[in-house]
Amino acid sequence: MADFPGKSYSWVRRALMRLGDVKEVKENLYVVYGRRELGDWKPLYQVWFSEGEGRWLCTCYFDRFGHRRRREICTHVAAVMLYRRYKKTLEKLESRRVYVAEAEVECPGRLDADGELYVRPVVEAVGNVAKLTSFTRPRYRIVVISAYRRIVVRCSGHVIYEAEGEEVSMAVAKYLVERLYEE
Repeated sequence: MADFPGKSYSWVRRALMRLGDVKEVKENLYVVYGRRELGDWKPLYQVWFSEGEGRWLCTCYFDRFGHRRRREICTHVAAVMLYRRYKKTLEKLESRRVYVAEAEVECPGRLDADGELYVRPVVEAVGNVAKLTSFTRPRYRIVVISAYRRIVVRCSGHVIYEAEGEEVSMAVAKYLVERLYEE
C-alpha cells in the first residue's frame, strides 16, 4: 500500500482490521481498542498527534519493544490514519449533492432506473389476506437517487415514470431510503 511503504500485506491487513476499533475522543486524540488476536496486551491504546514531533504517537511506543514501533509505525496509528481518511471521504460523500425522486409505480416486469433504485412492494390487503391485484398488477413504492436531474424509471425496458429530481444532499437521500423501508 502506497501510504505504508515497506509494510507487509499482513501488517496492512492488521491495520485495516482495527478500523472498527477506533474511537475519536477529541480532535487529534483517539482510542484504539486492543485485540489479543492481533498481539495486543492492553484493552486500549491512545493515539494522538504530537505537534512537537509532527507525527502520530501511540501509548504502545512507551511499552516493551516500543522503541522499534516508534521508529517505524504501529498498526494502532495506521488504523487511526486510515479511519481519518475514511471519515473525511464519507463526509464528502454525505454532503455531495444528488437528485431524488419518490413515486408509486405499477410494474409486472423488471424495474430499473437511471440511478440507484430502491423498491418496496405495496401489498393491498383485506384483513390479513393480500388482494389478488397485488400479484396480478404489482405496485411498488420507489426512491431513485441519481447524479442527474432528469430521472427515468423503466418496467421491462419501457418508460413508466419520468420526473425532475429534487436536489438534496446524499445524507438526506439516504434518510429517504431508510424511511421507505420503515413504512
